[in-house]
Amino acid sequence: MRKEKVRKDRKNRDKWKRMEAEAYFTVEAALIVPVVVCIFVMIIYLSFYLYDRCVLTQDCYVLSYRQSIEKGKADRAGTAAAKDQFGQKLFMLSSMQTEKSEGKKTRVLVNAAMQPPLFGLDFFRENRYWSLKAAESAQKTDPPRDYRKVRRLLNLASRAGSHSEGEEK
Repeated sequence: MRKEKVRKDRKNRDKWKRMEAEAYFTVEAALIVPVVVCIFVMIIYLSFYLYDRCVLTQDCYVLSYRQSIEKGKADRAGTAAAKDQFGQKLFMLSSMQTEKSEGKKTRVLVNAAMQPPLFGLDFFRENRYWSLKAAESAQKTDPPRDYRKVRRLLNLASRAGSHSEGEEK
């Protein structure tokens, strides 16, 4: 009878050890899995930020180039044109402002902000937004005018060349 009791005690003790090991893994998983999930979410938000930054830079240059080749008073880089250019490509932005300046160069500047979730850790930061800034410029050109000027100079050079040949004879 004593041997049976010892066996039962050992069996119960082994069962208890197994239960401890399973509980250990449960606690570890409860601590590690949320941290890993938060890291993955932050990596995804960082990729959204980089995507929006690239699109803003590209679209700023497109807007400044379109304004630089504009001959009339059309506003190809204003707020309405910027909204048309950006369209629905950008996401996760909470605010966006566009500015343009003209002179010899057309410059378009866009300031935007996105607010990523930080799972209740916002009280550590003063600025809760990730800011995006993109500024691009393009030289104002008038290709037809430049082409006409070169053609006119070539025409004058050929006339001057033919005129000097006539004097030599």
